[in-house]
Amino acid sequence: MKVGRYIFFIIIGGIIGGLIGSNIERVGTFIASTNFSGSRLNLIICVSTSLLILALMLYQWYVQQRSLKYKYMISNVDDGSDIDHYEKQATLDYNKVHIIAHLQLAIGFIAIFFIALGNAAPNEFFYALIPYLLTLIPSLMLGFYSRRFDARLPKIAEKHYTEKALALLDDGERHIVLISMYKNYQVNLVLLIMAIVFIGIFSIYTGLNQTPGLLALIVIFIYNSLGYLIKLRQFYKA
Repeated sequence: MKVGRYIFFIIIGGIIGGLIGSNIERVGTFIASTNFSGSRLNLIICVSTSLLILALMLYQWYVQQRSLKYKYMISNVDDGSDIDHYEKQATLDYNKVHIIAHLQLAIGFIAIFFIALGNAAPNEFFYALIPYLLTLIPSLMLGFYSRRFDARLPKIAEKHYTEKALALLDDGERHIVLISMYKNYQVNLVLLIMAIVFIGIFSIYTGLNQTPGLLALIVIFIYNSLGYLIKLRQFYKA
């Protein structure tokens, strides 16, 4: 089954690569000729994404308060079934808070993408910056909230943060987290390779200089791939 699945992915990758290769010049022409710029449109993007981030920020605060309420209930009830219910709801809300916070970051990045796509004037860079700066507020909220939710959690940027955070999980939770992280690591490497190859070919075919983005992706790839392997080697040599 695995061999068949890999062959299927190779065929799909070949088809997608062929389509990209045959149309990449058209894509470059489209991007070069597309005019998303204009102060009015950039202002609309800035305002709409900022309002969306603010709405999600309020929702994040609401979910945070609800999860803390569940945590309070856990320590003030005697029925075991109620404790399990409140603990489950608190954990689900804790996870939801993180999803909302990361979603706001994604929206801020999308705003930057669309404004940059239109080759906005240098004096309009604040339109791209404002939505991102707003995401700093929910990030701070998340940091303070995490410590209120579980005082045992290490502080952000604390030494050995990852090890201390994993130590708080039980065996089942730790297994799920490590499996998920390793899968994400593998997928991220594949996506980085595809992005580097695509942007490199795109830059060559269209004549649009993508060197800064290409360099950033290469640095990220080297850090992610070699950083993990070097730490693994150090562990086995110790």
